[in-house]
Amino acid sequence: MSFVMKSMPSSLAVAASATSTGQISSLQTFHSLLGQQHRQRPNPHRTNLRSIHNGQHRDLKTKSNKHVLILGSRGVLGSTLADHLSDEWNILGADVVPSQDSFNDYIRLPQHGSVADLSLCLYRGISQHIGDKKLDAIICASGGWAGDVDPDIGSGGEEEEEEYVKEAAGVVERMMRVNYYPVVAGSLVGQKFMNRGGMFIIIGASAALSPTPGMIGYGSSKAAAHHYLQTFGADTPVTSVGILPLMLDTPANRAMLAGDDDNDDRYTKLVKPIQIAQEIGEWIRNPHLRPHSGSLVKVIAKNRKDGSGGAAFHLVR
Repeated sequence: MSFVMKSMPSSLAVAASATSTGQISSLQTFHSLLGQQHRQRPNPHRTNLRSIHNGQHRDLKTKSNKHVLILGSRGVLGSTLADHLSDEWNILGADVVPSQDSFNDYIRLPQHGSVADLSLCLYRGISQHIGDKKLDAIICASGGWAGDVDPDIGSGGEEEEEEYVKEAAGVVERMMRVNYYPVVAGSLVGQKFMNRGGMFIIIGASAALSPTPGMIGYGSSKAAAHHYLQTFGADTPVTSVGILPLMLDTPANRAMLAGDDDNDDRYTKLVKPIQIAQEIGEWIRNPHLRPHSGSLVKVIAKNRKDGSGGAAFHLVR
């Protein structure tokens, strides 16, 4: 017997959160977060780091000799980052799916295995592609989402209970593999290949700043990534920052919301991948705009229904 578990289709590269039918508590969690976001009163202790507005035009610049590694480069966010940053910097992509023609420098990562397997593969790939050069930024844009297995499904007898335990533990294990392992691997190779004064950036989740009923595996893996980032940032000569969107604007996440784009206010709160890419580009380009190392930065979308608007980045920790 196999239990049905709702999850987002993903490689290492699917980022942020989603909701799923059949996972009532996780559905309510996200819908309530999206609904409450605009009602939250401003926190005077939060620092508004930067606001990005749609419609900005970038001047094409001469590509520098800087190198940027993007883990999860084949996902929606990762590919947006690669496209946006490649105008100025040399991009090294890494993901668990085959390469595309757009990537001359690409590392194929193992889809299964331990964090040691992932780290070693990444280490060897970087050595092969950049040689004695150094990385100026590592961005962990990888991730995935899955809701918890319904415990009521395992109430039909001992065999079903055992299967439930196995399936539920498997969700947690998989969430750690896609959301936490890449952060560890990225930091380890960063200690070897990163330039002093470089940036180490992860994509966390604002939902994981508080309990995540209905998606404990997802929340635990993201919370672990946050803790790792903060600890790593306190003890290394690079600037380590976690970016925490509530929900990214991706086709999969829009399908999970399953509402009316024109009349559903939740869609205005989806963070567009280009908004994150633009902010990261500014941080790499202008070190004085970076948050302090070990920061967690929450992204608040402020989109209008006509497509205008943007996102604000708030320091939360």
